[in-house]
Amino acid sequence: MAFKSIELQEYVQLHLNSNPDVDAADLTARLQSALEAYRAGRRCECGVPIWVIGSAEVGFMCFTCITGESDSSEDYEIAEACNKSDS
Repeated sequence: MAFKSIELQEYVQLHLNSNPDVDAADLTARLQSALEAYRAGRRCECGVPIWVIGSAEVGFMCFTCITGESDSSEDYEIAEACNKSDS
């Protein structure tokens, strides 16, 4: 799965541009929590590593379980999660 890599704070700003009613501190905290879970090896119930950005919104799941799609090439993921080997 190949995501578009984005730094956490850059994603927060992008998200806030499209969703101005979202609280920046809350979003950042949720993303950091999901990233910590990812770093700890958290996996979706299907066994695939979680999608940090999606998990911050709907719970600890992978891209496919959250979206129902398999092609993530047009979607963002936090850079640190993109750079880590999942093997």
